[in-house]
Amino acid sequence: MEWRYPDLTPIRCPLPFLDDALETKAAYRESRIKTYGFQRMTGLSLVRITVHRSETESLGQAFCRLGEEGIGFLLVFSQCRGQAMEVCLVVTAERVGVVEARLGEFLAGTDRLVRPGVPSEMVFFQGPHFGDRYGILEAAVRGLAARRVKMTAAACSGSCIYLVLPEGKSEEAVATLSEMFEIPRASSTKLSTTCR
Repeated sequence: MEWRYPDLTPIRCPLPFLDDALETKAAYRESRIKTYGFQRMTGLSLVRITVHRSETESLGQAFCRLGEEGIGFLLVFSQCRGQAMEVCLVVTAERVGVVEARLGEFLAGTDRLVRPGVPSEMVFFQGPHFGDRYGILEAAVRGLAARRVKMTAAACSGSCIYLVLPEGKSEEAVATLSEMFEIPRASSTKLSTTCR
């Protein structure tokens, strides 16, 4: 997927103080990418909200109100689709009804669509220098696709990779990823959490 921002003009800003700066370059060559292990979360729901770009302020205010009420999300990610923006929220299954209802109330009168939550699970993992490296998410996605393990979405945050999967697929995903990635012996047990 390629992201383009046609309304942004590149700006050149010379930074002369960087001319003498040292730069560190690193290359990682490993037969299996190292991780710190995989964590699974079950009992989740994926809620999708589509808003026009001009209504992102209303959506932000709705999220703030949910936060003030103590209703949080496990993962939030978005993508632009023309003049619309789709925002995806991973929430606990027990909170999905409250999230949907409250977002519907907060966004009343806007050009928005809150889709019903879809039962989901999540696998997330990190490893040495994941924030500095390219290709780790691609390796995970290709490996899962080769084994026909379906994914709903993937997101990265700093040095952590999040995979959102249909309900009942996280265990299969962890088994597949465990064959592809190296896990230290001390942390080879996988944490499994059911959210309620």
